[in-house]
Amino acid sequence: MSTYTWIESPAWQLSFFGLPSRIPWPSDSLLPDGNQAQFDMDSLLRGVRACVDGEAGLVGPWRGFLAAAEHFNPMTEALEDHEYSRADALLAEIEKTHPGSAYGLFHQAYVKRQAGDDENALRLYAEAAEKAPAIPFIWNNLGTMLAEAGDRERAVGAFVRAVQANPQDQVALESLVQLKAAVRLQRDPKDPNSVVVVPVEQFRKMAEGQIEPLSKHPDQLVHFGETLLREGHVPDVGIKALEKARELQPENPRVHIALGAGYRLVGRLEESKAAILRFIELQPDDPWGPFNLALTLNAAGDKEGERAALAKTLEMDPNLQPAIGLYFDLRGEAPQTEKEQQLIAFADERGAWMPLLLASSLARDRDDLQTALACASRAYERKPDAEEVLLQYSAVLGDAKDLETLELVMQPVVTSGRYSKRLDWNFAQSLHQLGKTPQAIEILRRAQMGDAPADFKSAAETAIEHWTGLRAQSGERIETHRSGQLLRPIVLALDDGDGGMLLSPRQPLPAQHKFQWRANGTEARVRLQQGQTGFGPAPKPLGTFVVKNVTPAADGQTTVECRVEAAQDGRLMFTAGQGGRKLPVEWVA
Repeated sequence: MSTYTWIESPAWQLSFFGLPSRIPWPSDSLLPDGNQAQFDMDSLLRGVRACVDGEAGLVGPWRGFLAAAEHFNPMTEALEDHEYSRADALLAEIEKTHPGSAYGLFHQAYVKRQAGDDENALRLYAEAAEKAPAIPFIWNNLGTMLAEAGDRERAVGAFVRAVQANPQDQVALESLVQLKAAVRLQRDPKDPNSVVVVPVEQFRKMAEGQIEPLSKHPDQLVHFGETLLREGHVPDVGIKALEKARELQPENPRVHIALGAGYRLVGRLEESKAAILRFIELQPDDPWGPFNLALTLNAAGDKEGERAALAKTLEMDPNLQPAIGLYFDLRGEAPQTEKEQQLIAFADERGAWMPLLLASSLARDRDDLQTALACASRAYERKPDAEEVLLQYSAVLGDAKDLETLELVMQPVVTSGRYSKRLDWNFAQSLHQLGKTPQAIEILRRAQMGDAPADFKSAAETAIEHWTGLRAQSGERIETHRSGQLLRPIVLALDDGDGGMLLSPRQPLPAQHKFQWRANGTEARVRLQQGQTGFGPAPKPLGTFVVKNVTPAADGQTTVECRVEAAQDGRLMFTAGQGGRKLPVEWVA
């Protein structure tokens, strides 16, 4: 029988497993120092076993912990293999013999979260944190779920507790940055490793300390104040910087318009109004002055004043889109047809083109292609070189199947290269819609060349694969969480039960997974489902992706490389290849 001694240990693992700090420890093992990342669990179990065997009247959690420990490794393996139903059963066994430990509560919360049961997952994480308040990762998981639920205040509190337990916890620090409760700073612009994260209050003091030195350079001071307002961490300091700039440059219009926006942001509406009126005095021909005044009057509840300010804005610029949207209340509940007529009448009265575009968009949304096309065409007559006009006109021409006008108007401007890639995209989409897929592909291929943005190149390649049958989209939408995560896993569906997990639950979207699949002759069929059998709600069938034109291997072991992708909007995509060759795919229910 091994000998043991009772020792005091500060190791955090003890509170996690629901054990006191005074533990039985084997005499032949090194004493734990509490700082090791990997706690010597084998030694602890040997000490507990020796203690249980040697002390018949032993009281405390030791016997139950020893019985529960038999399930620790199998439970970890189940989680690693995404066998959540098995993990759930093992956790129930652990709870029978060693109830209420932070270990059990934490893992129960994790399993509940994988099943989409956020309410119980939150409750269990909170209970685990109460049991073991010095463990950062418990607070991080709790904070993450609170943030997903929109409870910012409690989420910040949880991440702060994680940082208090470990000031270097990067998960908590980055989460506080995302929640605007901390600020990421780079001490040396040339050194990416010089990034530090500081609490907002510390950043406030640092920012306030910059105002006086920057007073020697008023333009830099204005930029500094605008940046602080834009980032939103310490808007009050941004206002202080701009107020100092106003002292130095009382005739600078930029200072007053920025102050007007800043005061409005923090609810100092009378000061906002005064600053904007001063801007209007200095810049009487700038429509952004009365527009900003309208925003402040709206915040103050002065509907009549807001209306007058918007009217003044549109007198100066009848094509200022945000002002048009507010003046005609395009997000309101009035019938769309009524608003379209008001926009058309206003456009004719003022000789404007933007109101016609907005009317065209409203008509298109309600499938009135005749009105949509008429408005877009008139907008084009008034402003043929505006990209906004060309974008709407090309889209509506495609809807109306007017290929002749589409090619006549759009081909020259697209090939000119004077406009953004959005126009290439719209033109190509309309061409494909009208059956001119080879021409549409040529447009996108040309647009992908050179220094085109990476996201455009990716979107263009995706569209081309769709059009050529090399990418298929599921007709069934997947379940997503409101935070932009996959709610339940994407799993292979087999005739004899569930197959492997392709996409894990609660991972951020978009997400993708590559895997190999056996083919039967010249075809492979991949059936998918969302959710696991026996765990949470019943699995949701997602249909079958069929891979065609597979070249059979000589040894009969034919495999294809597959890729499944889940988008944020709930679409599921599928592509496949063999030996570097893309294969045609399709989806069937």
